[in-house]
Amino acid sequence: MKGNLLTKSVFIVLALALVALPVSGQSTTAQTSSFAVGDGPEAVAFDGSNVWVANQFSDTVSKVRVSDGAVLGTYSVGTRPVALAFDGANVWVANYLSDTVTKLRASTGATVATVAAGDGPGGLLFDGANIWIANRNSNTVKKVRASTGVALGTYGVGTRPIALASDGTNIWVTNNGSNNVTKLRASDGAKLGTFAVGKGPFGVACDGANIWVANFFSQSVTKLATDGSVIGTFAVGDGPAGVTYAGTYIWVANNGSDSVSKIQASTGAVVNTFAVGRAPYGVAYDGQNLWVASSSSAAVSKISPASSAQAVP
Repeated sequence: MKGNLLTKSVFIVLALALVALPVSGQSTTAQTSSFAVGDGPEAVAFDGSNVWVANQFSDTVSKVRVSDGAVLGTYSVGTRPVALAFDGANVWVANYLSDTVTKLRASTGATVATVAAGDGPGGLLFDGANIWIANRNSNTVKKVRASTGVALGTYGVGTRPIALASDGTNIWVTNNGSNNVTKLRASDGAKLGTFAVGKGPFGVACDGANIWVANFFSQSVTKLATDGSVIGTFAVGDGPAGVTYAGTYIWVANNGSDSVSKIQASTGAVVNTFAVGRAPYGVAYDGQNLWVASSSSAAVSKISPASSAQAVP
C-alpha cells in the first residue's frame, strides 16, 4: 500500500512538472492582460505615450493609457473605422464606409480635419511626411500631405489593397484579392513591381531589411527581400492578419487561432505563441509591450513585456 502511494505521489509530481514545462510553440497567457474598449476593435496604434484603438462597430476610437489600460477618452469618427496611423502629432483614422480619413489631435482627441479618400479606405501608413491610404474597393492607394491633407496622387495597385509598409524608400501594399504585393516608389508613386505571396495577403511590415507579409488564407507569413524575391515562407496560426516588427522579432496576429505568433526575424522560426482575445487583427508595439486588437472580444490584449518575452527552449 505504501509503495502504491509513493508511486502515485511521484506520478502527480511528474504530471505537475510537465504542465509547468514550456513546450516550443505552446500558447501561454502568463504575460497577457486584457482591457475593454469599443465594439469590434480592428486596429491599434501607438502615439508615443498612449495606444489608440479603432472600434469599427462603434464608429469610435479609444485612447488607452499604456501603463494600466485605462481608457482616457473615446472619440467619434466616421463609419466603420478600421485602420490607424500616427504622424508624430495626430492620429489618422480610415473610415471604411464613409470613404474618408479623420485626423485627430493626439493630445486632445479633437478632430482636426476630415479628408476624402477613395472607395473603402482600409489601410493607413505615415512615411515621415505623408499619409498613404489603401482604398480596398477602388484598388488604389492615395498619397496625402500629412500637414495639410492635400492630395498628392492616387496610384493603381492590385485587387483589394489592405495594408501598407515603408522600407524607407518605397511603399509596399498587400493586395488581398490578387495574392500579391505592389511596390511603389514613395517619391512619386511609380509602380516598381508586383510580387506573388501567399493566399489573401493581409498585414505587412518591414524589419529594416526585409518585408514580411501575413497570408490570411495560407496560414503563413512570407519574407521578401526588397527586390521582391522570396526569402522564405513560414507557418503560423490560422488567419494571420496584422503584423509588426519589434526589436528582433516579427509579431503576427492569428485571427482564426485567437493567438499571436512571435517569430525570430533572422530565421523565421516561431519562438512562442500567446493566447489573446477572440479574432485578433491589428498589432502595435509601444517600445516595451505588444498590443493586440481583438475584434470579437471588444478588448485589446497587452503582452507585457514583449521585449523580454523569451523564446521557449
